[in-house]
Amino acid sequence: MMTISTRVLAVVSAIGLAATLASCQDEGSDSTGSETSTGSGAPTSASSPKSASGTNGNGNNGTVIESHSTSVDGTPGTVSLNSVSGTGTTVTVMFSVTNDDKKNDMWVSNVFSDGDDSIPQAGGSASPGGSKNNADGLTLIESSSSNVYRVSYDSQGGCLCSSELAEFVKPGETLALQATFTGVPADAKSVTVTIPNGGTFSNVAVSR
Repeated sequence: MMTISTRVLAVVSAIGLAATLASCQDEGSDSTGSETSTGSGAPTSASSPKSASGTNGNGNNGTVIESHSTSVDGTPGTVSLNSVSGTGTTVTVMFSVTNDDKKNDMWVSNVFSDGDDSIPQAGGSASPGGSKNNADGLTLIESSSSNVYRVSYDSQGGCLCSSELAEFVKPGETLALQATFTGVPADAKSVTVTIPNGGTFSNVAVSR
């Protein structure tokens, strides 16, 4: 039976989280630019869990598990899943969006948000006043249980994801993003990741 979590507060030390994010991470159901372009917009299909390749679809350096074509405010682009890595019960998803337009900038702000500005509080409550300019709209489904996890928040109400997004991505450039999930089974071997405006990336291997 699938269960879906509400937003959760993550209990992680700052040092542990920093280490996890550096190595590249809701329960039950910042952003940096680069000039690396992503692979093709066609989803990859495979029966075994998918993992990152050493190069992207255009032969450039970088890792891409799968890429989907998208449009952000009318600007054509590509959303790529770059890595899914786990440390204990924490999983980090690294992804990116590339501006495929030849002359117009791509404006990235709340395109990867869940559209809710509430901030989770201890005890499961929530308060308004947060930001929608973040990447808290991603979800993660753990394959063995089918539980759906949402992006976690820290004890101060900060999203454990790329936040304060207000980026103009120039033609041909790529914006790297991340989102962190906590409470995922430590033995999870594969997951399905859903990215707003990016689609679903199924049966992705969790690297540990």
